Amino acid sequence: MRTTSAILVFVASWVCSAIAMAFVTPMSPMVAVVSLVVAALIAGVVYAITPATHGPRCTPGDIVMFTIFALASLRAFLWLIYPVGDEWRILSPNNLGDISLHLQFIRYLAAGVDFWPSSPILAGVPMSYPIGMDLLNSLLLLLGLPVERGLIIIGLLGAALSAWALWRWGGGFAIAALVFNGGLAGFAIFHTLHFEDYQSTLAWKNLFLAMFVTQRGLLYALPCTLLLLTAWREDFFRSGSSIPRAVQIGLYATLPFFHAHAFVFLSVVLVALFLGRPVHRRELVTIGLCALIPASVAMGLITGGFSAGSSVRWMPGWMQADGGWIFWALNFGIALPLLGILFWRCLRQPDAELRVFAGAGLVIFVLCLFVAFAPWEWDNTKFMLWAWLACAPYLWKHVIRPWPKAVRVGVCGLLFFSGAVSLVGGLDGRHGYRLASRSELAEAAHLLRDVPPQDRIAIAPDYNHPVILLGHPVLCGYEGHLSSHALNYKTQWAALQDILEQQPGWQQRAATSRADWFFIRGDPPTLLPLENSIPSAR
Repeated sequence: MRTTSAILVFVASWVCSAIAMAFVTPMSPMVAVVSLVVAALIAGVVYAITPATHGPRCTPGDIVMFTIFALASLRAFLWLIYPVGDEWRILSPNNLGDISLHLQFIRYLAAGVDFWPSSPILAGVPMSYPIGMDLLNSLLLLLGLPVERGLIIIGLLGAALSAWALWRWGGGFAIAALVFNGGLAGFAIFHTLHFEDYQSTLAWKNLFLAMFVTQRGLLYALPCTLLLLTAWREDFFRSGSSIPRAVQIGLYATLPFFHAHAFVFLSVVLVALFLGRPVHRRELVTIGLCALIPASVAMGLITGGFSAGSSVRWMPGWMQADGGWIFWALNFGIALPLLGILFWRCLRQPDAELRVFAGAGLVIFVLCLFVAFAPWEWDNTKFMLWAWLACAPYLWKHVIRPWPKAVRVGVCGLLFFSGAVSLVGGLDGRHGYRLASRSELAEAAHLLRDVPPQDRIAIAPDYNHPVILLGHPVLCGYEGHLSSHALNYKTQWAALQDILEQQPGWQQRAATSRADWFFIRGDPPTLLPLENSIPSAR
């Protein structure tokens, strides 16, 4: 745990010290180097004061799951973004919109914008997003590492840390819970006789493909959150962890910069610990109070001063719609009955550890089936992921492992078969999706070379528009990004559509908009200052 703790502290320290410096001086190679040195010193101290420990014995099943996770990660991240002829391609269709947004954020943050930055996807609002992992890649870019290569390196490093953290938390079963989760859809292979990501059209998708590869914050948040869960389990129920309390508080308090949902989930776990372990309440209050101010600052920054709109609403049945019981069977298979048995174990067994960790996970999971926490209800999976992984070791220990071996094998087969089929189908060699033309990007970069990094550009709001991929802030970006970030964009969106379609009065709307330039894709592309008339961009 010493090495993992030091690496996570290094990342958190590098990002947080760079943010602090960027409030004083624009982001630059000097900021990247100085914050790097600060982070290295802090991480070195953490490594020195953290005792070395030995983890549990690695079983043959664990080795198999490590191997599968390694192969899946190599396939997913080595081909995360890659050139083919004149194209940049990506492996996963789930990642088309996500990686476009991350490319914009990375280049935007590295360009030297004022901090706290304004949103690059909508004029007039502050940036409301956990920027930690994108800022990490921005710092690497400032040190000379190309963005595409940096994405791959950070992806592989995050995957290695995540595999270790999953194993320390719940053994090979926890690794399987991430890479093989699914329901019954994958059993269609016996009819089609070929591998596909059969879960991709469902609500409960394969978490490795749909979230771990696409949600870059998880590359840090997954090992960090699981490390803290493991440490708290050891500290409050077992023989004690080797991670100093100050390190735990630092990782917990800075987690919002990387993944707000993980921070909220850990906060729920702390409340559960406070209720379930009265003997440790003073220590738990200390953790909460020490983290309160830095975590509040971080949450305030990533929500634009708590200005991000709330989309919490009652939605019983989650994404069921008219699916009825078939929805639950296809999406979750036997996972829901097994979680029901785990809940019964929580009620009947006098095991405080089980009740705290599995109980917190079950409460969050059930809550997500009745309440939507984001404009796009599928984003509930950003909480359900943590609930599922928190329950995984207890599902194995208290429900599945006590059964006879033949039953265990059959249950695990039913639980993970669909997800395994989806994993293979989602990573096979038939994939490869066009993201952008390399020559178009080069042409746009040349055209935009003298545009100040904070000047805002009006564009047709395509997710893979070259202006977006090159990191320039736009008047109004891709609608999927705007809605998922709960931004109030409708007025500016309507104005942009009038401008692009040359509706009556579009010249006045253009003159009064917050844009400094207009970019029209074409052969060749055109960049015009605000005061000029523009032709149709459609």
